[in-house]
Amino acid sequence: MKSVILCEGGTDLALLQYFMEVANGWENREGSDFKINIGKYCKAFTQEDDYLLIAETGGCSNICPQINKLLRLITRSANQKEMIDKIVVITDRDEVDSLEQFISGIKNLFGKYEITLQNEILENQWISCSVRNGVKDVVHFEMLFLLIPFETTGALETFLLEAVSKKDKYDGIIVEKCNAFVDTLDCARKYLSKRRYKTKAKFDVYFSIRTPVEQFLERHNILKNIKWEEYEYMQESFKELKALHINQL
Repeated sequence: MKSVILCEGGTDLALLQYFMEVANGWENREGSDFKINIGKYCKAFTQEDDYLLIAETGGCSNICPQINKLLRLITRSANQKEMIDKIVVITDRDEVDSLEQFISGIKNLFGKYEITLQNEILENQWISCSVRNGVKDVVHFEMLFLLIPFETTGALETFLLEAVSKKDKYDGIIVEKCNAFVDTLDCARKYLSKRRYKTKAKFDVYFSIRTPVEQFLERHNILKNIKWEEYEYMQESFKELKALHINQL
């Protein structure tokens, strides 16, 4: 089975790589036979006979063009061996307008390639798709749109802080106070001019307390030092990713 995960940025990629390797048993294999020119930066993984690519797109606005590439590959493939079996898109709810545009763009792409859907497009649920490939055979694949946080507006950082708060009440209090602290600063919006900047500031303030010695390392290095596989909220949120490996179904 061949699968592709599309995410927005480097923080997302670092977290997903850690989670897929530690929690789900994938191995990073840059020499993998499964190669696609996709995204801004891409990492390859294998698990037994299954292949996985995780691609950083560089932002929400770049996800639809990358999905377009994948759908074009599927519709032009000449045989089943060239097929992509599963596509996962992981994005956030940080900007409501961009989310609505994203969903609209997905529907337009399905129409463009005349893809037949076996079920309704719903967030956080697999969608069964079929389409004719380059030799007019009907081929099947699945897509999953994971929008995080699931229940509120926010970015990946919001989701991670929520996971921390759910796991430990003490840390939850620190997260709450850090968020309140950031909310009271920069009323003139000189530095935190966008909601996304404020979200990232809340994340950094919390980790500057939790890991003060490491705070000036890159964010993805800090993420890798947290045992996210022990966080029940993380396991539950990413449980559908187990479907990328046959023996984990």
